[in-house]
Amino acid sequence: MNRFRLLCIGALFFSGILSAQQFSDLSQKVPFDKAIRKGVLPNGLTYYIRHNEQPKASASFYIYQNVGSALEKDNQSGLAHFLEHMAFNGTNTFPGKNLLDMLERNGVKFGLDVNAYTATNETVYNISRVPTANEKIVDSCLIALRDWCDELTLDEKEIDAERGVIHEEWRSRINAQSRIFDQISPVMYNGAIYYKRTPIGDMNVVKNFKPKALRDFYHDWYRTDLQAVAIVGDIDVDAIEKRVKELFSAIPPVKNPQKRPLITIPDNAKPLYTIGTDNDLNDVMVSLNIRHKVEYGNTLADKREQIVNTFFNVLLANRLKEIKSKYKVPFKTAVISNGYFERGYELFKISVTSNPGLEKFAFEFTLNELQRIKLHGFTEGELERLKLNYMASAENKYNKRDNLTSDSYCTAIKTAYMNGTSVPDAIFEYQFAKEIVPTITLGELKDYVTKFFTDKNQVYIVTGPERAKNAFPSLQDLTAIVAKVQKKDLKVYVDDTPTDVELLSEQPEGGKIISEKELKDFDAVEWKLSNGATVVYRFANYQKNNVALQAISEGGMSVYDTKDLPSCGAAVEFVKQFGIGRFNVNAYNKLMAGKTANSAFSISNTQESVSGASNTKDVETMMQLVYLRFQEPRFDETSFNSILKKKYLTLDTKRDMKAIIRDTVSGIINAKNPRHIKYGKNYLDKISFERLKEIYLDRFDGASDFTFFIVGDVNKDTIKSLVEKYIGSIKSTDRKETWKDDGDFYPHGKHSYKIKIPMEVPKSTVMVRFRADEEYSRQNVVYNSIIGGILDLRFKENIREKEGGTYGVSVNSFSIRYPKMNQGFEISFVCDPANAEHLKSLVYKEIDAIKKIVRKDDLQKVILNIKKNNDIRTESNDFWMSTLRQYYETKENRLDSSYLDTIINTVTVKDIEKAANSFFKKADVLDIVFYPES
Repeated sequence: MNRFRLLCIGALFFSGILSAQQFSDLSQKVPFDKAIRKGVLPNGLTYYIRHNEQPKASASFYIYQNVGSALEKDNQSGLAHFLEHMAFNGTNTFPGKNLLDMLERNGVKFGLDVNAYTATNETVYNISRVPTANEKIVDSCLIALRDWCDELTLDEKEIDAERGVIHEEWRSRINAQSRIFDQISPVMYNGAIYYKRTPIGDMNVVKNFKPKALRDFYHDWYRTDLQAVAIVGDIDVDAIEKRVKELFSAIPPVKNPQKRPLITIPDNAKPLYTIGTDNDLNDVMVSLNIRHKVEYGNTLADKREQIVNTFFNVLLANRLKEIKSKYKVPFKTAVISNGYFERGYELFKISVTSNPGLEKFAFEFTLNELQRIKLHGFTEGELERLKLNYMASAENKYNKRDNLTSDSYCTAIKTAYMNGTSVPDAIFEYQFAKEIVPTITLGELKDYVTKFFTDKNQVYIVTGPERAKNAFPSLQDLTAIVAKVQKKDLKVYVDDTPTDVELLSEQPEGGKIISEKELKDFDAVEWKLSNGATVVYRFANYQKNNVALQAISEGGMSVYDTKDLPSCGAAVEFVKQFGIGRFNVNAYNKLMAGKTANSAFSISNTQESVSGASNTKDVETMMQLVYLRFQEPRFDETSFNSILKKKYLTLDTKRDMKAIIRDTVSGIINAKNPRHIKYGKNYLDKISFERLKEIYLDRFDGASDFTFFIVGDVNKDTIKSLVEKYIGSIKSTDRKETWKDDGDFYPHGKHSYKIKIPMEVPKSTVMVRFRADEEYSRQNVVYNSIIGGILDLRFKENIREKEGGTYGVSVNSFSIRYPKMNQGFEISFVCDPANAEHLKSLVYKEIDAIKKIVRKDDLQKVILNIKKNNDIRTESNDFWMSTLRQYYETKENRLDSSYLDTIINTVTVKDIEKAANSFFKKADVLDIVFYPES
């Protein structure tokens, strides 16, 4: 098949749809999804209600406040965000923490299901995945939305308690990027109020404001003409609408309301320039940002323009990505795109990062490609491949329209409310794409460069390490580069699409299914193939038009000597960048235009695996890709050398605080492990191209040692023939292998460390890790998860809320079965260094408390959340994939009541107290606190 034939396929794909011309009049309004009930109350509040059963028996409740930090006065900096926190600290109906307590008692978890965010121009609250079988909890959520509109108590004691929490949230978020933003934002916004109004705010204000300032902000801006609510889920729309009108119509509108301003950014006729430096940065970034005013229209023409803009961004990204993979380029990253900046503004951005000293070359190199497009545009092949990909995605979304979650609808509704636009239904989206995409031309995409690359409202920004500051390019340097490039007469870009576009070099002969066994418990079937492979198939259509494959074999890295481990790691990381079969990455991406199929592979410590996914139509392509992972992997020594060279170059770069902490903890855990090789020059020196190749070929040497699991909405006869043709053709080695236990070198006993590391803003990271060897049982695993859930509740209540000492305590419970059963908890938080030891003592205090007394209310909250999450998970293809895998790997049946239901239905507080005592008594402990160096 040649390039001409590929383009013809594209033309045929769109044939027959232009005659309908549903959208010839682009001045029409985009239609609003009729399934969404929309209304505006007399007081100005807007509501949206929709029935949706993804997930079933649950609903999501949102409130959108057309209010953000940009509306604050100087004495209110940070109070829009502070007010968001206070919504969870008391309303007239739910004083104090009663709202969160009520939700948690119904399996709705704070932080996971209940949350909020504040931005410069909006504040959004959500209560998600609420069980709808209980009408009282549904009504309570509606009352909570009502209270957030108009009935926050804003109790002074609660305000004072929250000051510390927000200060610690600020501390946890401070990093090189936030410090750079503070430096460059006055120029980036050309003096507009945005640069003074980051949502987290001014900590001097947060710590010292008078409660009246917060109440004033609440009164001025939280009002019905700037509010909307959305309720989407498994609900009765008529009943919910009636209740919404009863509750929300009673809210009185604010008298003589202030006009809600649209913040404007002053124009600048001449280019602006600013720099930002930080000691934690390694690379230099140069960007040219060109600001454009936009109005959010709701016509078909506006909708078409959005698609054209997407095409322009994707085509540029693809062009730069291909250039980087084919040539030696002076940049590390390069981005040219047009997108959202602030409400009412978009930003055309040309941005490059490079090593210090190469920034001018990187900037010019990237501008060359923009100039090339300005002169010659994109190629027919580039555009046609994108059209195929776009329509494949559009068709896929259309086929999966019934799988859109309630939260996804609420997100779309938020955008529509804030911008005054529509939420169209899936049928319109697909039909519009089918008619409009073929009309997008190379000419209009070429013209986009001139449209966006204007002389007005330009801002040049250079950021990088402090040590490189004196060598940063000046404004004169950068404008001279732009002028130079704009005079260049560059050659046409050559699109080297492969002429032979068959994925496989030759069609496989196929094998045979020699036995078939029904798996009645799982409504699945097991096939044994003539080459020794085992295939397990289950039809599942919870996610429509979706097929997934996972192939698992035991062994992994555990079977290799220590000296081979770096090459093992490279066999995963490097080979993925080589391509597949006869095709390098660029050729492969072009070949797969219009296809949804993909595949991947992995090698863990105990297993190797191959995976694949696609829509139903492309399932054969997915099977071909899986076949190629075994039969025709690609090894490219030139690419190998290039990747390895880049890794050597990164060794001298300064590591950020997170990397230092991660590597330090890893070093402590693996101090006595002879198989642990610290990443560095010695590690890279051990990577061998030949050994990498040998390891990959060894791990994926035939199908006889693999079990293939296939789950999705592809019928049995279709997948059966494809299994025989492709999986049945993979060579057989008759090897049966298992993983090797290479020993356990975890530090025993209790080990405490106080470690000083360099940092710009003083903060401590506290990490306490408990681990113990256990006899495996489902009860132990479930109890471990319950203990983790209860600790999470107690830390939130006593360390975050009562102490205000940290933004949050992370509790990660883990149970590892192979190669040796162990389980435990990783507990961590960030705080003021002066409070680290005190707050850490509270962690131990809560652990001691749970060993003595488990509150029945806490246990019930955790159990309800586990039940709810499990019920939701069963309604998914992923659940069935993991269920089948677990049965074959461990012989455990997740469908059996003894796996979870019996345990959580009979567990008592005494059981958890006993389990906590047993675990913590024998657990090994790593107690690590990181402090600032000075």
